[in-house]
Amino acid sequence: MKKVVVLLMLTLLASSAFAVVDDSTNSMGIYFDMNADTYEFAAAPYAIYPAYVMLTNPDFGAVYGYEFGYDIQPAGAFTVTGTVLAGNGPIDVGGGAGNHIVGLASPMATSEATLIATLNIFVLNADPISFELKGAVPNSIIGSKAPAVLMEGDAIMATGLSAGFAEDGSTQICAYINGAGVVATDEVSMDAVKALYR
Repeated sequence: MKKVVVLLMLTLLASSAFAVVDDSTNSMGIYFDMNADTYEFAAAPYAIYPAYVMLTNPDFGAVYGYEFGYDIQPAGAFTVTGTVLAGNGPIDVGGGAGNHIVGLASPMATSEATLIATLNIFVLNADPISFELKGAVPNSIIGSKAPAVLMEGDAIMATGLSAGFAEDGSTQICAYINGAGVVATDEVSMDAVKALYR
């Protein structure tokens, strides 16, 4: 019995130690770690750093495809040296260059923090670099500005965004390198509470 109690306590400690920053269900964001809890850091120039596009807290078991776009600013402060798409046999028909519409050869299991893609960012100077995640163009959901995932049965779902949406429905900056921080505004996903801890 003691072994069971100790095992249970260790499991609880381990799961709480790696909690993602964004506690919203079915949300996508850009992070600088695989646990989806680092959205800002200071980086030295002339080095490559991974930025991870992550699906956090999905309420479904597998991803059959996904789509997203991104905008990184300012030009001249970085270059994207490569993009690695997650999943088994990803086929990208989005054209690349910040626009990805990806089908998978077989479903990819989800977890609390599911890797969607890795962007390799070569930082060229100490200027602030901002990352904005958005929907792909064309978006599979007409009128949507959000990233999307393909689920079982060809169901397509728009995801939330880690930084939420502005009042006009546009996307917002969700991550920084050498930046001033992310201010959450999406009241629907409890960003006001999360902002207290940022």
